[in-house]
Amino acid sequence: MDRAVGRWLGFTLLGVGVAWAAANTTETRLKLLHDYAVSVNEVRLAQGLPPLKLNESLCEAAQTYAETLLQAGQIRHVDAQGRRADYRVATVGYFYHRLGENLAAGQLSWERALEMWLRSPSHRANLLNADYCELGIGFAADDTNRSRATWTQLLGTRRHIYPVIINLDAFATDSPMVSVYVHGAREAYAMRYRIDEGAWSEWQAPCEWLRCRLPEWEGDHTVTVQLRIGGRVYEASDEIYLQSRTLFAEVAGEGQRNDESRTRRLQHARAGIERAACGKHIVQQSEGASLNTVGANDFESVLHILKAFGLTQPHLRASVAPPTERILQHGDA
Repeated sequence: MDRAVGRWLGFTLLGVGVAWAAANTTETRLKLLHDYAVSVNEVRLAQGLPPLKLNESLCEAAQTYAETLLQAGQIRHVDAQGRRADYRVATVGYFYHRLGENLAAGQLSWERALEMWLRSPSHRANLLNADYCELGIGFAADDTNRSRATWTQLLGTRRHIYPVIINLDAFATDSPMVSVYVHGAREAYAMRYRIDEGAWSEWQAPCEWLRCRLPEWEGDHTVTVQLRIGGRVYEASDEIYLQSRTLFAEVAGEGQRNDESRTRRLQHARAGIERAACGKHIVQQSEGASLNTVGANDFESVLHILKAFGLTQPHLRASVAPPTERILQHGDA
């Protein structure tokens, strides 16, 4: 994801009323990129659909085309050379099974672009397509251009790719309790999990939603999932930064005037986690003990859990697999 985020650092956003107009660090830009992904996933979850995982290649393709559209001063799915989204994602190494693209121009914030897409039947159908599991977002702005701002959204699915998504793809959390969605759980006949370098759980019946307790020290934490599908084992992981509440509010970039509001939202989210604990979930035991299955398939309850959000590291890390099993990576490359 660093390549895609790096492209954002050269932009000066003149007169654009977006949350990150004054942002000047990679971390802040990355957080906001994930904030946009979380807003998409909240909409999908409210409709009973699985969340999407930010994908580095899709973000790179989306960002490049957002810049192209801004320079061209018009919005169209075919570029000047007659090439469509399939060409653009192929050039960054994303070999899709399904692919969709949403474009917008003139909106001064991500929220307005998202609202416009949801009001348009064709764009809404793309955004709420249950077949997609990965997401790319791009944005460009120039106050001297009549389009002012362009927004690009790529939605995709690859064969045999099953992303793992913590807290709707959030960048950070101030609570060690997190919710994890596992794409591919419906296709699997067994799964197991681990947190950081702790012990693996036993192989058990698959569950799409997991509830995990991270070790209670500040820093990056990883949830890794292995799925048995057919005669193969697929593995993916996602990472989230656990930080103190004070630091969380600062990194979120909302300013001192919003700190009290964010604190109330965090408390509300924590209460939501407890209310959602009636279904199956996973809890990491102390001292590296194996995970226990317990379940949460109620989408509304899960949505309740995730209103806090600063946002997640976009990359996935592979862990070492047992030598007796063939492990295929799934999720972000």
